Amino acid sequence: MKPFTAHPSGFIVFLFTLLQRSHGQCKEAAKKSEMNFGVKYDLPNFVAETPIQNVVLYKHHVYIGAVNKIYVLNETLQNISVYKTGPVLENPDCAPCEDCRDKANLSNSVWKDNVNMALLLETYYDDQLISCGSVSGGICHRHIIHPDNPADIESEVHCMYSPQMDGEADNCPDCVVSTLGTKVLVTEKDRFVNFFVGNTVTSTFQPPYVLHSISVRRLKETQDGFEFLTDQSYIDILPQFRDSYPIRYIHAFENDHFVYFLTVQRETLDSQAFHTRIIRFCTLDSEMRSYMEMPLECIFTEKRRKRSIRKEVFNILQAAYVSKPGAALAHEMGLGLNDDILYGVFAQSKPDSSEPTNRSAVCAVSVRTINEFFNKIVDKQNMKCLQHFYGKESKYCLNRAFSRNASYCRAQDDEYRLEVTTPLQRVDLFMGQFNSVLLTSISVFTKGNLTIANLGTSEGRFLQIVVSRSEPTAPHVSFQLDSHPVSPQVVVKNSLADDGYTLVVTGKKITRIPLKGPGCHHFRSCSQCLLAPAFMQCGWCSQRCLRSTECPTSTWTQDTCLPSVYEILPSSAPIEGGTKLTLCGWDFGFSKNNRFELKNTVIHIGGQICALEAKSSNKNKLECTVPSAKSPGFNISSSVSVGHGKTLFSTFSYVNPVITSISPTYGPKSGGTLLTVAGKYLKSGKSIRIFVGEQPCTLKSVSESTVECYTPAQRIPQEYRVRMEIDEAIRDASSHFTYREDPVVLKIH
Repeated sequence: MKPFTAHPSGFIVFLFTLLQRSHGQCKEAAKKSEMNFGVKYDLPNFVAETPIQNVVLYKHHVYIGAVNKIYVLNETLQNISVYKTGPVLENPDCAPCEDCRDKANLSNSVWKDNVNMALLLETYYDDQLISCGSVSGGICHRHIIHPDNPADIESEVHCMYSPQMDGEADNCPDCVVSTLGTKVLVTEKDRFVNFFVGNTVTSTFQPPYVLHSISVRRLKETQDGFEFLTDQSYIDILPQFRDSYPIRYIHAFENDHFVYFLTVQRETLDSQAFHTRIIRFCTLDSEMRSYMEMPLECIFTEKRRKRSIRKEVFNILQAAYVSKPGAALAHEMGLGLNDDILYGVFAQSKPDSSEPTNRSAVCAVSVRTINEFFNKIVDKQNMKCLQHFYGKESKYCLNRAFSRNASYCRAQDDEYRLEVTTPLQRVDLFMGQFNSVLLTSISVFTKGNLTIANLGTSEGRFLQIVVSRSEPTAPHVSFQLDSHPVSPQVVVKNSLADDGYTLVVTGKKITRIPLKGPGCHHFRSCSQCLLAPAFMQCGWCSQRCLRSTECPTSTWTQDTCLPSVYEILPSSAPIEGGTKLTLCGWDFGFSKNNRFELKNTVIHIGGQICALEAKSSNKNKLECTVPSAKSPGFNISSSVSVGHGKTLFSTFSYVNPVITSISPTYGPKSGGTLLTVAGKYLKSGKSIRIFVGEQPCTLKSVSESTVECYTPAQRIPQEYRVRMEIDEAIRDASSHFTYREDPVVLKIH
C-alpha cells in the first residue's frame, strides 16, 4: 500500500496497527478501505525566506515574526508587506537602538541575525505590535498598527529602551528576552500593562545586561521601555546552578487573577531526571510573593495479567493550549462550558535528559482543578523551599513553616515562594495511541457539542481527533503537511460559521487549515466517510468521499452505504454445497450509530441464500455457508443485500471436482510414497483431504489439477481405495493404490 512506503514513520505504523485490528484473513481488503495517509491537500500557505518563530492574528491580518523579518499577510496568507529587523550590527560601544553603522569596519563589530523571540499584541495604549529579538540584549520594538492600514507596521516604529542611571547599569528592565528561550505574557489590569517573562539562562550565555529567570515588568506610560516596580519583581536561578539546573519555559497563560507558566526542569538540584512543572502566582503580585511551583505528570496506565498495572510517565511537556470544552467533554469532566482546560502534549525523555523520544501522550486538566490542588497541597504541608532560587543552606530554606491560604493574592512577605512536592497527575486522554510518535503541537476548538484537538508531529504530520473521556477515538484527519516539525506556535480562529481555521507553522512555512478539516477524500470507504464528525460535512459520491459542493452528480448521500465486495474466498466450491464462504470487502454491517449490524444483510449465491454466520463476521468480512447447486456454473450472479439496496458480484463458481488418475499405483506398506492425484477443480472449496483406505494422506501441495501427498503406513499389503473430500463433496479415484511388502536389502557389494 503506497502511503505506508512513502512515509515509513512510526506514526504511520501506529495508525495502521490501530485501524487494522482483528481483520483476520481479509487484511488486504481492510488495508484498501482505511484512511489514505498519503493524501495531498492543496491549502493556502506562505513560505518565508527565513524560519518562522511567532504568529499573531489581528483584524484579518496575520503578523509573522521570522529571522530578520516581520511579514504581514492577509487572511488567505498572501504577503502584503515586509519589515526588516536584521541582521543588526553589534558593537560593545553601541547601546541598544543606537545606529552603529559608523563602526561597521571595526574589528569588534559583528553582524548578527535577529531571531524573533516574542511577537505580542498590545491594545491598551495603542493598537501596536511588540516584537522582541535576539540582538541588542533582548530589547523590544513597538510597531503602531494604523486603523486604516493594518498592514503598515513600518511608518511608526519605536525602540523600547531607556539608558540606565548610574548604579543601575547591570539591571536592565528593557532587556526582555533570552536567545536561549523565552515565554512572554502580556496582561492589562487596573490601567497598567504588565509583561510576565520567563527566560532560560546559563552561565555561558553572557548578554551585555542581566536577564532574569522569571520577572514581571510594567510598560511605562511613556511606552519607551519597562520598569521593575521593586527589586523583588524578578527571581533568578543562583549562579552556581545555572548550568546544572536549566529551566525551559514552554507556555504561559493568564486565568482569572493568576498567571501560569509551564516549564521543563530537573526534578531536584541533585537529580539528573527531568519533569514538567506548573508555576503560578497572582497577576497583581508585582513582587511575586505568591510564587509557587508544582510538578505536573501525564501518565498512561495499562492493566495487565494477574491484576498488575503498568504505569508510564510522560515527563516533558512539548506544547500546551488553553481553551473551553464542548458540552460533551464538559459533562464528562464535571465542568461548566465556561471553565478553562489546559491541554498538553507530553513526551517521554531519554534517560537523564530533556531530549524527547518518539513516545507521546495527551493530558488535560481544568484550571479550576489546578487551583484546588495547589490549595489542598498547601494545607497538607507537602512542600519545600525553592532551593534553585535560594540555595539549600539559606535561612529561608531552614526550619521554615508554610501556612497561608494559597488563593489569597496579597501576601505581605515571601513565605509563599515555595515548591510543591506532590505532583498533579492526569491520565493520557487517548490511552497510549501516540506511543510511537513525537507530538510537538496542540490546539483545541469546539464544534457543536464536540471538543476537537489539532495535533502536530515532529515529522510534519497534522492530525485532528475528537477529545472524549468516555469513548475511544482515533484521528479523523491525518496528512503530511511538511517535512519539518509542526511548531508549538499555533493560531486558531473559530467561528459559528464554517470558515474557522488554524494557522500552523512548519519551518519557514505557514499553512491555513480549515477547522472542519482540509477535505474528505482521505476516507476511502463509505462507512468511514459517513461516520466522520458531522462538522466535516462529508458525504459519499460515486465511490468517493466528498463535500456536497465537490460532487458532480446528484448521488451525494450522508445516510446509507452499500457494501463493497473486494474478493471471495474460495472463488469456487463443489456443487454439493456446505463450503464456508468468506466475502472480503468493506462497509459491511454499516449503521449511522457506528454499531456493527447484520440484521438486514442477506447474501445470495445464484439466487439461493448463503446462510450468514454473524459471529464470525465483521465490517471487513462476511462468512456464510453456500447452498448446494443442481449443476456447475461459472461466475454466477450473486449479491449482498442490505435492505435499501444491494451490491452485485459474479466472481464465484460452482464446480464438479473429479479425479482422473493417480500415480504411482503402488508403494511399500510402511508408507511415505509421494502420491500424485490428478484431476479437475481440485483447489475448489475451503478444505481438501485425501484418504488411502481410511488413513489420511499427508498433503504436500494442492493446485487446480494436481494434489500431492505422502501415503500413510498400512499393516496389510493389499489394494486400498483412494478418496478425496472437498468440504462436503466426496470423490473416489477409478484405480486403487496397492501396498506391497517393504523391500529387503540382502547384500551390498
